[in-house]
Amino acid sequence: MNIKNIFTFLFVLIVPSVIFSFAANSIILTLCSLISIWLLRINSPGNIWKKYLLFNTFTFVIIIGLLIDLLYQNTLDFNEITKRLSFVLMPIIFCASTKSVQNLGLKVYTYILTLLSSILLIFGLVRSVINKNQIIYGNWNSETTERFYQNEMFINWGELSYKRLFFFFDMHPSYYALFSIIAIIILLFTQIIKLKKLLKWSFILIHMTMIIFLSSKTGIMSLFIVILAYLFIGQSNKNRLIGVSAILLLALIITKTPSTEIRLKSAYKSFSSEHNHLNINSTSERLMLWNSITDLSLKEIFIGLGNSGGRDRIVTSTGVDKNMHNQFLQSLLNAGLIGFSLLIVFVFLPLFFKRNIFTVSLVLVVFMNLLFENMLDRIWGITAISFFYAFIIFGSPEMLNFKSAKD
Repeated sequence: MNIKNIFTFLFVLIVPSVIFSFAANSIILTLCSLISIWLLRINSPGNIWKKYLLFNTFTFVIIIGLLIDLLYQNTLDFNEITKRLSFVLMPIIFCASTKSVQNLGLKVYTYILTLLSSILLIFGLVRSVINKNQIIYGNWNSETTERFYQNEMFINWGELSYKRLFFFFDMHPSYYALFSIIAIIILLFTQIIKLKKLLKWSFILIHMTMIIFLSSKTGIMSLFIVILAYLFIGQSNKNRLIGVSAILLLALIITKTPSTEIRLKSAYKSFSSEHNHLNINSTSERLMLWNSITDLSLKEIFIGLGNSGGRDRIVTSTGVDKNMHNQFLQSLLNAGLIGFSLLIVFVFLPLFFKRNIFTVSLVLVVFMNLLFENMLDRIWGITAISFFYAFIIFGSPEMLNFKSAKD
């Protein structure tokens, strides 16, 4: 096996590896980068530095936050930089990769994720039948569990909830939903994976089902964005009418799925009623964190408080020891208006290089997810977003041909 074959093997495992192991992902990313530097030692691409600097605009946000921490003599957490090495290394990897390797990478990503989702759903369904009429607390708190099982069910829906689907490995549902959404975008808007119509839509249905059972509110909103994009670009009026009917049916299924119904009702109550500290949920907690930004002075908003300083300030203001669950507000808090502006540039950067339905859908989905999660602060989000953004900016985007991907 020569070095190019090793590079290909590592390249196709970059994104899937982060789902199973952060350590494996770090090793694969590092080895792939070293091989990339070796492959590029003779024939390195020219004129990439402008794109490279633009690609690392979010890295600069973190560096600014560290400098502000240094200025205010806060704790310096250099892990904030090291865990974002994907932004530094991914462009180098894509410059060394060929079109065929990139093509294979997207195929492997989609197939592995589809297989994994199928396994999780099958095992969940089997457990839901075996454990029928049993109250299983799992990771639910007692109050939610009792509400969840208040009505007799023909299967144990608890086993198909996001708290139980991931019972044998550690994965945050919002990030897995992002992975699934990206797989759907690849299947719908590219010609990379050539499947028969029935099989392709079976793959898509598997990912849609997974997103619904995960009860990720952001994932569900992203799903509707992608479906609407597919319906209203390049489709006939007849197909659009069928599609709208399918969307309405999908909305009904989502609202009637027990675990998702509970989360949607909790979110609605958080927006429609006064905040109740005795009945806090993920939505009300987010509202509390977001509202804390109004406690900052104009000077603090303009300059920022630093990566450590910003977190300390929020804990003091809210009593909640968590990030902002909003990447834009987090960047504003940590690095001020400059950091906020740099993040905006990064999020919409792919549109400056390639404007097609794949790119637009991906950017909209990333934007939506960053509104509700600090996706660029967790390895799952960092790896996925840096990989697919690098694919558009440094890869071979001519593969993203929607017309040839239509049925």
